[in-house]
Amino acid sequence: MDEFDQKIISWLTKNSRLTWKQIGEKIHMTGQAVGQRVQRLIDQGTIQRFSIERRYDVIQFITIYMSSSDYAGFEHMIIQNPDCIEAHKISGDGCYMLKTSFSDTEKLDDFCTQLLKFGRYKVNSSIRKIEFY
Repeated sequence: MDEFDQKIISWLTKNSRLTWKQIGEKIHMTGQAVGQRVQRLIDQGTIQRFSIERRYDVIQFITIYMSSSDYAGFEHMIIQNPDCIEAHKISGDGCYMLKTSFSDTEKLDDFCTQLLKFGRYKVNSSIRKIEFY
């Protein structure tokens, strides 16, 4: 992957709706050349999908400290919950880190009650997201 590929990926990350021509104008290439490079990056697996990043009004980060060995049951429970946006098995402080978006505190409380079956937890709420571009 060369400098042009990195620039293409950077622009697609910022706005995947840009046309090949628009990206080409920003990085001094033709739209056709950008399109060919994007197709090559897809074929190589560097670009695996184009997606939409949804904005959430509220975000919580929940650290899970497992006291149960029912990891499969825990993972199944969080996968089934539509307010769980991301989940990571982590090292360091805790066993899992969840990113959730419970806009209703009663639903968050119910979810936390379900978590107690697997261990204890710590909830941190996001104040604002810091954008890097």
